[in-house]
Amino acid sequence: MYTCVGILLSVFILALLPYAHFGVLFELVWPKKPVVDRHSCTCDCWDTVFNATFQKGIVFNSYRHIYFNVTPQTLNMWTLTVVAVLLTYECVVYVVRVALRSKIRSSMLFLLLTAIHSHYYSWWVFIGYYNDDFYTKWWHQLTFTLTEMASTVVVVSQIDKAVPISPRALLFIASIALFHIMATGRDQFVESVLQSKGKFHQQYRDAAFMAGDVVLLNISSMELVRLLCRKNGARRRNYRTLKRDVLLSAIVIAGLLVVLACVVDSDLP
Repeated sequence: MYTCVGILLSVFILALLPYAHFGVLFELVWPKKPVVDRHSCTCDCWDTVFNATFQKGIVFNSYRHIYFNVTPQTLNMWTLTVVAVLLTYECVVYVVRVALRSKIRSSMLFLLLTAIHSHYYSWWVFIGYYNDDFYTKWWHQLTFTLTEMASTVVVVSQIDKAVPISPRALLFIASIALFHIMATGRDQFVESVLQSKGKFHQQYRDAAFMAGDVVLLNISSMELVRLLCRKNGARRRNYRTLKRDVLLSAIVIAGLLVVLACVVDSDLP
C-alpha cells in the first residue's frame, strides 16, 4: 500500500512541477512566442541518430516534439534526470510510509516541502548548463546543490517521530540555511529583489530561495531552542556539546564561503 501511494504521489509531483513551470508560470509571465509552422520547419543541427536509419541529415517537413542529439551532454542530462526521478520516488515513498503510520514530524515535513523549489531549480539549471554548453556558473551552482541535498537528507532523517530528534541535525540544517543566506544575500536578494535591479524571473527566483532558507533557519533554530530548554540530564549534556558544534559550524560556513568565492567565476575544465 505504501509503495502504491508513493508511486502515485511521485508521478503527480514529477508531472505537476514541469507543468506549473512551463504551462502556467511561463505562459502568465512571458509574452506569447511565435507560432511554430509544423509543416515547413527544419533543423540543420539535429544529427538524427536516435531515428536510426529512418532519417539522415537535414529532414524537411518533419516536425518533432523533441529533438536530441546523441552526445556526452545528452547522456549527462539523461543520467541527471534518472537520478532526480529515483531520489524523488524514494523520498516520497518513505515520507508516505511514515505519514500513514501517523509518526510524521510536522516541522520536518514543512522543511522538506520548502526545499522542493531549490531541488527542482537545481535539476533544471544543470539541464540548461549541459544543453547550452554554458559552464561558467557550474561549480557555483554545484556548491549550493550539494549543500541543499545534504540538508534535505538530514531533514528526511528527522521526519519520523520514532527517531529522536538530534540537536546536531537541527544545527546542521540551520547552518546550511545560514550559509545560503550569507552567500546570496547581497547580490541575489538585496540588489535583485529589494533594489529591483533584477528581471522578473530573477526576482521571483531569488525571493523564493531566500524565503526557503529563512524558513529553514528559523524553524530549525526554534526546534533546537525548544529541545535545549527541556530540563533533563540528556538535554544538559547536549547543551555542553552544542558549543563545540557551533564553533565547528562557523568554521565550515567560513570554509564554504571561501570555496564559493574561489569557484564563482571558474569555468568547467
